[in-house]
Amino acid sequence: MTCFMNMLTVSKAKAQFSGIARKVVRTNKPIIVRVPDGFIQIARYELPEEVPAAPTGSLKLLPREVELHNTFGESR
Repeated sequence: MTCFMNMLTVSKAKAQFSGIARKVVRTNKPIIVRVPDGFIQIARYELPEEVPAAPTGSLKLLPREVELHNTFGESR
């Protein structure tokens, strides 16, 4: 299956970056940029939803887990 995507050279992408970035965000369609060693993709990034911290005391660790936490995972 072939899908049409906008493809630019790196020179054109550099010269028109702010316009390209606005277009990508507005249309939600990625742009492919050809660079000397391959390709890169300029795509919209959605920030993940913030996850609230667990309430204090709701997580219980086993003694071995506490020991590993206190040694940065280095076991004896």
